[in-house]
Amino acid sequence: VSRWSTPSGAHWNTSKPRPVHKVAVIGLGTMGRGITVALAQAGLSVVAVETHEKQLMEAKQVVSGMLERGAKRLKAPPALDKISYSCEIQAVADVDLVIEAVFEDMVVKKTVFRQLSAICKPGTFLFTNTSGLDIDELAAQTQNPELVVGMHFFAPAHVMKLLEVVYGRRSSPQAVATAMQIGKNMDKISVAVGNCSGFVGNRMLRPYLDQAFFLLEEGATPELVDQALEEFGFAMGVFRMSDLSGLDIGWKVRKAKEMVSKTHQDCRYSPLGDLLCEQGRFGQKTGRGWYQYDKPGGRVAKSDPWLHSFLEKYRAQRGFVARRIDHQEVLERCLYALINEGFRILEDRIASGPEDIDVIYVLGYSWPRHRGGPMFYAQMVGLSRILEKLEYYHQLHLDIPSLQPCSLLRKLVANGSPPIHKWREVIKNPHSHL
Repeated sequence: VSRWSTPSGAHWNTSKPRPVHKVAVIGLGTMGRGITVALAQAGLSVVAVETHEKQLMEAKQVVSGMLERGAKRLKAPPALDKISYSCEIQAVADVDLVIEAVFEDMVVKKTVFRQLSAICKPGTFLFTNTSGLDIDELAAQTQNPELVVGMHFFAPAHVMKLLEVVYGRRSSPQAVATAMQIGKNMDKISVAVGNCSGFVGNRMLRPYLDQAFFLLEEGATPELVDQALEEFGFAMGVFRMSDLSGLDIGWKVRKAKEMVSKTHQDCRYSPLGDLLCEQGRFGQKTGRGWYQYDKPGGRVAKSDPWLHSFLEKYRAQRGFVARRIDHQEVLERCLYALINEGFRILEDRIASGPEDIDVIYVLGYSWPRHRGGPMFYAQMVGLSRILEKLEYYHQLHLDIPSLQPCSLLRKLVANGSPPIHKWREVIKNPHSHL
């Protein structure tokens, strides 16, 4: 979104990017390879760094193949000469900008950022590809935290259009503007967002997924939940998507945050995904997850009698009494919880406006385009109805904070549910009476 702004006053019209000619990518896993391809196709010189020589050679072969296939499609010469490869992190000493793309582990990323801060020339921008880690914590490892910005690419990074550009507490306007410009050079649609756990997209996704798990505990099946969401317009429901991406991905994140081991007294937590992972059911990659498949790596999801029996035993052990759940409840619980978090994000000034959230969800999270994005959809349904339903479900489930209506939603309804383009006035002035 080209007309970006931040709560600190940085603005697209006054913050100018610095010219960038040479970029380094640190870490050549799946994301690093895609980012390298996108930068080279944008005409930038790239230093691609992978400290393990075998992985470096493998990455070079894969990146070259991706560039050659892209060149055939575009009927243009491949940008192979734009990339140099190295096993040494010292190779980034003279670049203008670094995009760190090592795996999603704060300890590892901190180590890399300390190294980069010592090696890079003064003024080098240090950007991190992360889906939700704390940008300020990483920036604190450097001598110049104002040069640090997050860039949340979506896989595959050379194909997906969306880029969340994440500014930290000390990120300079020029650093944000430069990240936005690099995104534009790569033909991305970039959205500037604030720093919080999960940023915009993944922060909103959490309550959506939680509701799906809670519905299973209360009597739904994966098939029922997925069918309701797919009929709404999603290409895949929660559980088919989980099987595709791998249940173990979220499990690792939850274990890192100690969500799996700690006691959840005040806030409901469903361990269903954790229990499946403990059984080695990681989804399509293992041939079993929320569904069953003909073989590991299979793509055709089939209902799994074992899973249904497992859910029945789980409910009996945990004191849940299965009840009838219909498609309407699935949509209201999952979508309204997601929308409610969107209002919290607006209230926290993490996104500058509802249209930014809608762009992120349509381009990055497969929200059905004909529904216009979650915040636009909320306006179409009616803010008073969203509020009424959230209040109803929260009274039934007081241990689910994500169902408690956000104060901004209440203010908008109290102000007569103004059209979406006037929401900013209420956000800027909490006592506004439109």
